[in-house]
Amino acid sequence: MRKLIALLTLTTGFFIATNTVSASPTTEFEKGAVSVEIGSTLDSKVSGKGKVSADVVGEFGFKATATAGLNDHLAIQLKHGMFKSEESTIPTALGSLTTYAKAEPSDLNLLYKVNPNLTFITGYEYTKISYGAHVHDASKSALHFGLTGTHKLNDKYTLFATLLGGKDVSLKEVGVSYKMSNSTTFNVSYAERKVENVDLKLKATTLLDGKEDYTMKGISCLFAFKL
Repeated sequence: MRKLIALLTLTTGFFIATNTVSASPTTEFEKGAVSVEIGSTLDSKVSGKGKVSADVVGEFGFKATATAGLNDHLAIQLKHGMFKSEESTIPTALGSLTTYAKAEPSDLNLLYKVNPNLTFITGYEYTKISYGAHVHDASKSALHFGLTGTHKLNDKYTLFATLLGGKDVSLKEVGVSYKMSNSTTFNVSYAERKVENVDLKLKATTLLDGKEDYTMKGISCLFAFKL
């Protein structure tokens, strides 16, 4: 049973990570202008502490972002992803169990450009987590706020860094953006996100119910397009 709990704990943390790690420094706003970002997180590593302590390497997940300019300083941003693990069979004291994990994360942010190199972020994040027949669905929601800073190296490359925080959530990220054309960029970043006090409840027993704290690290790769 503890092996099953460990698997579900770590896949939960991974799926949160693949959503909440953002790889795009969208800081140029214009009224009515819309940009779309599509990509995934690579080489994700998740550690969980609490009822169970362990480490795992994450799998692939899809995510997308849409940012719409309200004026030259304000923009609204929506993020959504859907992630599912491979099925795994785990031997336990109750017999072998085969299960998978699935997450549907969403973020809604308001961006304010303080100056050409600094953007203030405030928003709401929500992640729904579901499994097979063995675990109750769980969710985590929180308000967050922070800053994104950019530094242009030349006409093609721009460095960026993001720092976000809220109740039980935080994000630190650094990366580089490559301008492929006037309407397309490719962004690569490394991020570390922490999500704390996440519920974990089995349907078969309440003996191992508890809270988990996750630390998630990984490399994100996104293509951004201006529509």
